[in-house]
Amino acid sequence: MTFSSPRPPIAHAPRPWLNRLKGECAYPVDGEGAATRSCCNPSGAALYCFRHRSVMRGPKVSSPADFEREIMRFLEHRQ
Repeated sequence: MTFSSPRPPIAHAPRPWLNRLKGECAYPVDGEGAATRSCCNPSGAALYCFRHRSVMRGPKVSSPADFEREIMRFLEHRQ
């Protein structure tokens, strides 16, 4: 059985989080603590690049009450 090559990484040239420049994505892609590396793809005036911005935004919620119901439903079915 052969597998196709893995998808190319979203972060093309990650670097240490503290070494990224203004206009580069701050999304952490690997490492821990001082060794954390960020995506560093162009992000313009935003903190994250387009692809990571959608991840950090999270799901759209119509209201806080709906969000609370969804969380409770998830927790009830998790056990």
